[in-house]
This record gives sequence, C-alpha cells and structure tokens, in this order.
Amino acid sequence: MALASLIVIRHAQAEHHVTGLTGGWTDTGLTALGRHQALRLARRLETELRGVPLALYTSDLRRTAETAAYVGEALGVHPVPCRALREFDNGMAAGKTLGEARLLEAPRRPPYEDWQPYPGAETTRRFRARVAALLDSLREGPDALAVLVTHEGTLRHIVWWWLGLDLEAAAGRSVECLPTGLTVLRTNAWGERVIERLNDTAHLADPERAEPLRWRSAPVAEEQEEKEP
Repeated sequence: MALASLIVIRHAQAEHHVTGLTGGWTDTGLTALGRHQALRLARRLETELRGVPLALYTSDLRRTAETAAYVGEALGVHPVPCRALREFDNGMAAGKTLGEARLLEAPRRPPYEDWQPYPGAETTRRFRARVAALLDSLREGPDALAVLVTHEGTLRHIVWWWLGLDLEAAAGRSVECLPTGLTVLRTNAWGERVIERLNDTAHLADPERAEPLRWRSAPVAEEQEEKEP
C-alpha cells in the first residue's frame, strides 16, 4: 500500500546560503542560525510526534543530515540516510561560487526537462526519476507516516509526485520553501491526496501558537465539514 502521509522538511540554513556558494551537491553544514532553527523545529516535532510510529529519512548531504539529527534525537528515532533525497546534482558547479558556476552554465534550450545546465549535472527528467523511484519504493500500512528531511528542489518533485503531476503537467509551476519549512501531504477520508500545508515555519516565530500538523486521515464527517462553504 502506498504511503498514507508524508511530512517533508527542508533543511535549516546552511553555510552556502551566506557564503555565495552554489547549492545542489555542494556539501556544507549548518550555520549557527541553522542549528538554532533545527532545534526549534525538533522541539515542535517532539511535542506533536513523540511516540508516533514513523520512519525518518534524510538526504545524506551534511546540511540535511545535521537537521535530521536534531529531529531524530527529539523523536527517539534514527534517521535513515538516502542519497536519492539529495538536491539537484549540479555536476561541476558543486563547490563553486555562484560567479564560477555562471561561467560553466550551458545556454538554456528546450526541451527544458532534458537541459543539462552544467557539465556532469543531472537533467530535470533524471532528477524527477531519482526522487520518484525512492517514493515508489516506500510502502507502509494505511496509517503510516514517513518524515523526509530534504532540499527545496527535491521537495518540489515530492509534491508533484504526490499530486500525480508529470513533468509536462508541472511545467511553469514551482514550490518555494524556507529553511525548516514543514510540508504535510496526506490522504483524506475519500482517498484523495491532499496538501495539508506547505512551508509552515511557525516554530521559528512562536512555537506555542503553531497550528498542529494534521497528518492523519480525518473521519468522513470532519472532511465533509471542511469541504462545505
């Protein structure tokens, strides 16, 4: 049976965010602010999910692994590193400054899903296939919950996969998510795949006033009330 619920987390602020390096497979750790963000995220998830049966997966890049370590400690689970949850593979641009990467960038040409922006980089089609293969392999019970700590680009493909959108249907659309933003994807009482929330960072402002994560499928009556105007 396919996953019933996913909580997808973007990693906390990383060093490349403030040093002018590229993202992608550039492997940097968290900043001091990032560690503070990850701690606040972990405290929120501990309040809501401690004791809930779940699986915790993380990209194996440092910034995600460090974020997931905070979450895992708070929830009492061990993060499972998954290379497939990495950000877009930017090939030779990894580890370069943004200026150096621009010198390597190939002209953007259609079909854009097959454009290789840097030598050795993935295409969007290959990126999507990598993420989708992982998600297709995750099989749990009807009330199972998987928590994924990943990157903004990867999160975008996870959302499209959840909604059943192929690359052509998703063209011209995107998803933005701030560091430690929470996205909840769940199945409702009618079996519909729902985006319950996107980019929730309330834990960074006032954790006590954060709206509880609604990751479980609600009873039909409750779902009906939500759908009525």
